[in-house]
Amino acid sequence: MYVCKSRPADDIKHIVSFSGGKDSTAMLIRMIEEGMPIDDIVFIKVMATATIGAELPEMYEYIERVEDYIHRKITVVPSVLNFDDVFHQVYMSGQRTGIIYGYPLTVGAWCNDRLKLRTIRNHYKSYGKHIRYLGIAADEPERLERLDSFCRAPLANWGMTEKDCISFLLERNMMNPLYEKFRRLGCWFCVKQNLDSLRVLRRDYPQYWAMMLQWDLESPRTFKPNCTVHDLDERFATEDCQLSISDCMPKAA
Repeated sequence: MYVCKSRPADDIKHIVSFSGGKDSTAMLIRMIEEGMPIDDIVFIKVMATATIGAELPEMYEYIERVEDYIHRKITVVPSVLNFDDVFHQVYMSGQRTGIIYGYPLTVGAWCNDRLKLRTIRNHYKSYGKHIRYLGIAADEPERLERLDSFCRAPLANWGMTEKDCISFLLERNMMNPLYEKFRRLGCWFCVKQNLDSLRVLRRDYPQYWAMMLQWDLESPRTFKPNCTVHDLDERFATEDCQLSISDCMPKAA
């Protein structure tokens, strides 16, 4: 069990922002290993509906695994609003008056601000004066440049890149298993996902894919700028059929 060193006598809270991704997890574990002061560890749980989380089930299992490893509880904060409610919210003014929001734009999306950032602003007020620790790696200069004065990026101070974070977690057998399927983690309904992620979602999580298809029928805006979820569903089904035919073809001698 890791034991934190005595913390400096001040009234500033030290809060770790934890996402379950490789960078924030590596940061959290190393902070504990080095005895850095931590008053709370916060995971913002964006909600897809009132009862279904926006992350895949393995993420919530992984959070419990991290808690067991560090021998500390992680504060899970559900989003103030959920995706389904905002998706069905009606515009009250402008050219889109009377139309529901539907799927967000891939650029300038409403979801990050309304679901995640609003929850972060609301929850972090409870700490008063605090230092917030973010999992920004040393090879993310643009994010580091935008760092607020009350935020710290220990990974950058340690010179740890994203690859270093992967190695760090693999050495401790603490890599999130979702990385075996996805290059990036996040909300399963995110419009910014690449095609590979969406293929995996359709194949391995049909219940969530079905929800996206239903939203697709209701949305006044397409899922991607050039296609709907139904377009993608048809494309992936065709690919599956072609693969099945290919598997049945006789192998060359």
